[in-house]
Amino acid sequence: MLDALQNAFGGSGWPYALLAYLVLGWVLVRPSGPLWGRFMSILGWPLEVAQRVSGATGLPYMFLLPNLIIFGLFTFAPFFINVGFSLTEGQSINFDARALAGDNNLQRLLAETSIDTGLPNREDDKFTAAVADTFIFVIFQVPIMVFFALCTSLALNRDIKGRGFWRSVFFYPVMLSPVVVGFLWTLILKRQGVLSMTLMQWGWIDEPIQWLTDPSWTMFWSIFVYTWAHLGFYMLILLAGLQAIPKDLYEAARMDGTSEFRMLRRITLPLLMPTMLVVMVLALIKAFQAFEELYAMNVRWTSLVAYIFETSGLRGQPTANGLGIAAMASLLVALVLVVLSLIQVWLSSREGKA
Repeated sequence: MLDALQNAFGGSGWPYALLAYLVLGWVLVRPSGPLWGRFMSILGWPLEVAQRVSGATGLPYMFLLPNLIIFGLFTFAPFFINVGFSLTEGQSINFDARALAGDNNLQRLLAETSIDTGLPNREDDKFTAAVADTFIFVIFQVPIMVFFALCTSLALNRDIKGRGFWRSVFFYPVMLSPVVVGFLWTLILKRQGVLSMTLMQWGWIDEPIQWLTDPSWTMFWSIFVYTWAHLGFYMLILLAGLQAIPKDLYEAARMDGTSEFRMLRRITLPLLMPTMLVVMVLALIKAFQAFEELYAMNVRWTSLVAYIFETSGLRGQPTANGLGIAAMASLLVALVLVVLSLIQVWLSSREGKA
């Protein structure tokens, strides 16, 4: 046994480091009480010292500090880097090689005439088309999403057979990767896919249809697939809101002979409205950020995120000022999302006061 330990740890300095760690803990903490309690105090002496230094009120902030550092590193730092890209121009990602541009990238994005060539600005048309397509997608997708999430949550909140199974069925697409969802529906909707072949066998169509690139169908199937993929998430939020409504209200209403439809209008929907507002704003933000499923399906229209992705040079050939233009476009999208979030906070506070 001793020979095995010697062979395993011979030549390694970590046992001495562990011993020094425990001795330092003994000196700093000076534990008292039972032997096992002393050992645990010595083993966790950094926390003991931190609690003595910060006190009981400051210790929670010390536990939050690592999360705040990570959040700042991966959220605030990229945001400020993005602001830097939007205010500079050039093809390099190194700020030393980029010249200060001011609002040049904004003009390249929105002006009718290109400030670089003096010719009609094609970037303006591309951005405007992406904005228009995204707004069409959002205007139709969000109400459809919220409506079906509400209907599904109302149905699955009732005492039906296999309720847990049906809840898992509707939530299952949320757990799938967006790329997997996109490729799955591509197999169904491509020209020689399951849907076209089935409709041809039934005699409903004469030739295969490329549902994802046909201008008459591409937006419809984009909305359908995106709703199918994310419906379960919003259904779960609404289901939690429904279960938070006191059951006594429904029992009292039934004793008074109130119909189910009247209880829905007078009890369920008013009390569910704060949750509905949260779901509405979350669905709006998510719809504006739609990208992964649409990119995997290779739909004909271009979303705002897809426009930013392509303009920045992440897909295709990088352009001279594409990175700055994409950064400016992303800031405009972020501004819209901030406005939507503030509206949600204002509506929630208003509902709380009411």
